[in-house]
Amino acid sequence: MMRYLFLLLPFFFVSNVRADSPLTSTPFADAYASEKMVMYVATKGLDEKAMKYLGSEDGDAVVKIAMINQLSWGNMEYTKAFEKYLIEKRKVKEKVFKYLRYPKGDEVKENKWTKKLTADDLMCWAYFNALGNYFNPQMSSSAAQLAMQREQNSMAHASVYALISCQVAFDKSWCNIYKLGQLYFVEKTYESNPLNADAVQVILDYLNLYKADC
Repeated sequence: MMRYLFLLLPFFFVSNVRADSPLTSTPFADAYASEKMVMYVATKGLDEKAMKYLGSEDGDAVVKIAMINQLSWGNMEYTKAFEKYLIEKRKVKEKVFKYLRYPKGDEVKENKWTKKLTADDLMCWAYFNALGNYFNPQMSSSAAQLAMQREQNSMAHASVYALISCQVAFDKSWCNIYKLGQLYFVEKTYESNPLNADAVQVILDYLNLYKADC
């Protein structure tokens, strides 16, 4: 019996470490607990109404990412459902998501299919995909980067890119997690879609833990 317990220890160790990471340990939706749509997904999940809000061009970008954060991590069904929604709403083909996961070259470039998606579409898809597949955050980096490039003064779009970048850094340099947090949540200023102070604090409370590694 003891032999089997020892065999299971590495599995539990890896699981616990992965559950303590930039994407999975920053529940900033708590700072938006009184927002109507955040409360809605907390009880109803990702249904048609929630999807419609995420795909709305006049929906609040901060509320959108708070909704996704509220839905939590580890569920790729959310990504699949959002992809299906975008395919129908934006008239794109499934290959656009394959391109976003596996771009050619080091720098992702827009094409006729990515241009059919809004900056919010890219931001939400990137966040869904990263939370659903947090073992491979690099597969969400390109979409997050495109979203941020389109909305260069938006904190919501930058926040998704920053958290995904921190998750990528998790396997490479813990010091960089701290530096990215300082850059995007402390030093940089934004003109639109600011996260409230409580949300920023939730994120920094975790990212600042890596200061000791610098």
